[in-house]
Amino acid sequence: MGTFIKYLFYLILLVVIYLVGRGIYDGNITKETTVGNVIEQVDEGGRELMRETGAEVKSGYDKAAKDLSDKKAASEK
Repeated sequence: MGTFIKYLFYLILLVVIYLVGRGIYDGNITKETTVGNVIEQVDEGGRELMRETGAEVKSGYDKAAKDLSDKKAASEK
């Protein structure tokens, strides 16, 4: 259980670093940006990342289900 929590923490840390880096690269985070603004951007970016990931997983599942039904239909002929 401890190992799982450790890796979960590392995953969250990597996501935060990625989102802050992306904010700096895009120019959303500057010298005048407050910590609150950065937290809002990380929260917003995390939600966007989760929505995109969910959409990709759903798309992959739908494709796999369609492929399976196509194979079943082909084998019944």
